Amino acid sequence: MKALAVFIMRGRLHAGGVVVVCAALALVLPPLAYLSAAGVGLVTLRAGAAQGLLVMGGAGAALALLGLLTLGGPALGIAYAVLVWLPVWGLAVILNRTGSLAFTMGCTALMGALLVSAVHLWSADPVAVWRTVLESGLRPALEQAGVAHEPAQMDQLLSDMARMMTALIAATMVISFCVSLFLARWWQALLYNADGFQTEFHALRFGRVFAPPVVVLVIAGVVAQGVMRQWLVELIAVVVAVYMFQGLAFVHRTVALRNAHRMWLVAVYGLLLVMLPQMSVALAIAGLLYSVGFTGAVSGDRPGNS
Repeated sequence: MKALAVFIMRGRLHAGGVVVVCAALALVLPPLAYLSAAGVGLVTLRAGAAQGLLVMGGAGAALALLGLLTLGGPALGIAYAVLVWLPVWGLAVILNRTGSLAFTMGCTALMGALLVSAVHLWSADPVAVWRTVLESGLRPALEQAGVAHEPAQMDQLLSDMARMMTALIAATMVISFCVSLFLARWWQALLYNADGFQTEFHALRFGRVFAPPVVVLVIAGVVAQGVMRQWLVELIAVVVAVYMFQGLAFVHRTVALRNAHRMWLVAVYGLLLVMLPQMSVALAIAGLLYSVGFTGAVSGDRPGNS
């Protein structure tokens, strides 16, 4: 990883090449999209917003040309530039100017909340829209795969998926942006400030000010009905995605302070891979409690320290 970061920082052509190649290969290996966005983030964090824009613009033009030659249109390059690179570039600019990882992640949550709200403002019933999309685009494939043998089972499956789509997309977006930004920040630390990212991540704490709004949001999501409840549940999914990283920071900090075996971290990430929804909620709750000081004794903080 360090060698790749060194190569990226050799110049704009090197950085753009890595960004484009990783983006193209991500069509086969999706996780490489994180490396692509992290390349933009690293240049922005180290060389500034203008250099990051130049790398992003050049990579977008190259990917658009590649898409035009292979796929018949420039949509691939445009989509990557707008939906993948630009948000990470913006977050890197914010992190550079504020120096606060917590504030930057709050901006990421705001992006997710704006996406959810835009969907609901665009359509009075997003679930019905998603149901129509899934009926035409996914139902034939599911029937061919034999996922559900009875029409009623298929209808129920599609209805459940339609209810989750907006939340899933928003939460995935938030997680993707955070992972790419963290990777860029880690690369920066590897090259210019050894252990800098570890220190920053261990110190990540959203604080008590955000806890009351989160609790109110959860309560409102429980008691609300209809479309409003759906909207609030989707916003809760965004909050869970952000606080999941706070929970991970708490776990890493606790393992480091107690000098515990690193297998604890392996176990947490392993469970996160196989039980993503359940572990995301569990880590988010731990992160929320840590933010308000309820887990200070476990992590090694003094009670009430914030």
